[in-house]
Amino acid sequence: MIRQFTILAAITAFFAVSGCHSIALDEDTSLPAAEANPGAGGFNAMGGDGYNNPGGLNTIGDPDAPGGNWSNPADLENSNSGADADGWIPVDPQNRLGMPVIYFAYDSDVLVDSERANLDKIAEYLKQNPSLGLVIEGHCDSRGTDEYNRALGERRANAIRAYLASRGVPDSSLKTMSFGKDKPAVSGSGESIWRQNRRGVPVPMQIPGR
Repeated sequence: MIRQFTILAAITAFFAVSGCHSIALDEDTSLPAAEANPGAGGFNAMGGDGYNNPGGLNTIGDPDAPGGNWSNPADLENSNSGADADGWIPVDPQNRLGMPVIYFAYDSDVLVDSERANLDKIAEYLKQNPSLGLVIEGHCDSRGTDEYNRALGERRANAIRAYLASRGVPDSSLKTMSFGKDKPAVSGSGESIWRQNRRGVPVPMQIPGR
């Protein structure tokens, strides 16, 4: 317990130093020149999704966000529930330790540069804390069929997993799952809504025995 608490107590300082981009919502749906044509990583316009602002929408480490106080051992104790089939235990399920959400462009699983920068921070943190793993959730907006978006969500999650592995995170510390369009971050329709739902969500987990 002491070791786990110590690891989790370090997250505030780590992500505070790392920083994060935050871009206001707008109607500019353009992509950087290198990403304007998704090529092999993208999919045709008959599928799901729409363009997003590739700069991302999240701000990590929001001091006003609800959730546990990791200076309080009782909060840590209360978080240790809901283990998955492998015994992995969710850590800070409300705020996910402040880890940034990864956003995607129109009908695509291509990681743009700004999102790779966020993944670099996540990779570094996981390497410094090998007792932690990630379940990577893939999500889509409300357009397209359930079947198509489930597959697209899986490709997005796998793109994140592959990138983290390329940065030295053990593959045994990573899992993926796709929710398709079943768990939107924001309900409604329109570009300002859809761009928030095209995402990959890193969910930190405590791996037993590490």
